[in-house]
Amino acid sequence: MTFEPLRILLVEDDFFIAETLAREIRAEGDTVVGPFADIHEAIQYVGLVQAAILDVLVQEETSFSIADSLIHHEIPFIFLTGSDPRVIPARFADRHIYDKPSPATPLLYDLHQQHRAIVSQGDGNMEAVVIEMIRRARDLMPDEASADRIVEGALLRAIAETKDKRMEGDIRANMLSLLYDEYRQRGRLCLH
Repeated sequence: MTFEPLRILLVEDDFFIAETLAREIRAEGDTVVGPFADIHEAIQYVGLVQAAILDVLVQEETSFSIADSLIHHEIPFIFLTGSDPRVIPARFADRHIYDKPSPATPLLYDLHQQHRAIVSQGDGNMEAVVIEMIRRARDLMPDEASADRIVEGALLRAIAETKDKRMEGDIRANMLSLLYDEYRQRGRLCLH
């Protein structure tokens, strides 16, 4: 089964596991955001990804705050753990849990299936995609005006790419990718 590439947040504090997973994820054609060994740093990227792999315990902290944020943004994720899965709160009972270490292939298959289910719910609804872009930009930026500017930049690029017939496939993924690029190119400047 063929999937559109995803931007996947990787939160893992074991260097060797993180590097192995990152390499395997890239080999499968997806993009790795991270890996991060710090919860506070990783949570800043939640609005910029389409899926996530979360180690449960990272540097003596849990990744549950990131998981809550991912749920809020309707972004699929899975947990990795080297400890007892019963430490995961009941509010995450419907989330998939994998033992560490795990090869990337089953994790990616799971994430792509979850992503595809979310995308199919809002398929073809450009208004819903733009609203999601605005919501994500406002979560990332310090004020509404700067958030609106990166959304506007992404929309202008989408129009140009549509005219050049470069916009194909999953519209939602493409639009969020353009938003991410705008944030990376211009949005971070607003934060400093």
